[in-house]
Amino acid sequence: MSIVDDLVSNLIERNAIRLNGNLNVSLVDGGLAIKGQVLATLRDQKRNKDVLLIKAPVDADVRVNDIVIPLPQNR
Repeated sequence: MSIVDDLVSNLIERNAIRLNGNLNVSLVDGGLAIKGQVLATLRDQKRNKDVLLIKAPVDADVRVNDIVIPLPQNR
């Protein structure tokens, strides 16, 4: 096997990611506000052991500009 095959085997095929948490999505003027917390766990399936635990806060505002839809002229 090549080095790339070993890397893919060790990092991707052997591990699983589990996401958990809560998000609060609310409508605001012009978009969305997202707040909450995400918990992520990277688990080595071969050793049956958690490798990495991440607890990340989420605080995002998503805005869009006004959407203008041109209408055809009636003649």
